[in-house]
Amino acid sequence: MWRRIFVVAAICIYLFAFSFAVVMPVSGAFSSVIITDVNPTEFHPGETKEVVLTVKNNGGRDARDVRLIFEGTGNVSVIGSTVSQINTLNSWCSKEVKINVHVAEGTPNGVYSIPVMCLWNEYYFNPTKGYESTPRQWPAYFDISFNIIGSVLINVGNVYTEPTHVRPGDEDVRVIVYIENSGEADAKDVEAKLICNEQFAPSWSGTDRAYVGRLSSGYAAKAIFHVDVADNIDAGTYSIPLVIRFKDTENVEYRGVMSVDVLVERKPDLEIASYYTEPANISAGDHVILHVRVKNVGSEEGESVSVRVTGEADVPFDYVVTSDHVGNLKVNETGDAILEFDVDKDAVKKIYQQGLEIRCTGDRDLGDDNVYTFDKQIQMEVTSSSSGNSPIPGFEAFVSFIALLLVFFFIALRKKENG
Repeated sequence: MWRRIFVVAAICIYLFAFSFAVVMPVSGAFSSVIITDVNPTEFHPGETKEVVLTVKNNGGRDARDVRLIFEGTGNVSVIGSTVSQINTLNSWCSKEVKINVHVAEGTPNGVYSIPVMCLWNEYYFNPTKGYESTPRQWPAYFDISFNIIGSVLINVGNVYTEPTHVRPGDEDVRVIVYIENSGEADAKDVEAKLICNEQFAPSWSGTDRAYVGRLSSGYAAKAIFHVDVADNIDAGTYSIPLVIRFKDTENVEYRGVMSVDVLVERKPDLEIASYYTEPANISAGDHVILHVRVKNVGSEEGESVSVRVTGEADVPFDYVVTSDHVGNLKVNETGDAILEFDVDKDAVKKIYQQGLEIRCTGDRDLGDDNVYTFDKQIQMEVTSSSSGNSPIPGFEAFVSFIALLLVFFFIALRKKENG
């Protein structure tokens, strides 16, 4: 009796369990659409590539009318249709979907994702109704990611100088160069060296180098150099080579040679072409007129040219006229200045170095309001000192004549004694 009851109970439990399994399937019986592979995933900025997605139904039920909806971003987006359709995706099976992906120009290095929403219908056997296809209750969300690898692109931007107007002979000129990174990747250990020469020399040690350091994509930094401009440089635009070294984020070192343009403007340059004195031979106590001829050997007209005597401690000249106005001098034109001085009566016979200052302004018609000064020196010789002077005219000749008579007298006297 009890044995029959036990068998019947066991059969009922088995039937109940079987019917529950059919009506209420386990989780493995559901459909599950996922993306298992993306190829390729590496892009450069500005590239467009065909990307193959492997879509798999990782569940026990079939999936039908599978739709993948792609949402692009500002940097990475899908070109063409943003919806891909798969009619049937059987359980545990995979299919490939192709899309065109574009990366925008100038996209910085990094990993970028495209959001994907997936919708589908489940297809399964219902013991009470037969085969059914019902929409999945919730959509699936996932991302496909791409590695964007850009490059560093260093170039020279704006160039400024301080002062704005660079002229021959200027010293400690600041050359300000903006170094730009217009690439997609960051640069580090950025260093610039200005290749100077005789025309543009470093103002002091190290002023031809500038260390910038890290320069992020899309940014610029200042590099400042200090140079001295040669006195004899011609007016014009000069391209100075600029060597830039840097490393990328992978510590790969790069070197590039660029150029910096510097405009050297015109400038008057005054020199002493000649000079002479009246009288030509200067003696102690003389009144002397000094004629100085000035020439403009520069590249710009000099206005209001003047010549002035500079004080010299050991020069025995007392100037009556210490300066003179020459006027305007065009390029290669000459002009004269006249100065006057008295030679000290106790002046020593020797050659003296006399300092002169030549001053002018730039050509105002060209916007040059600078005042230029040029320090020069001339040599003037005092040919006789006060010890050689006599208040009696012809005194030196008279003394020579008396000395000659004495010589003849002693010769005649000796002959008479011997005779």
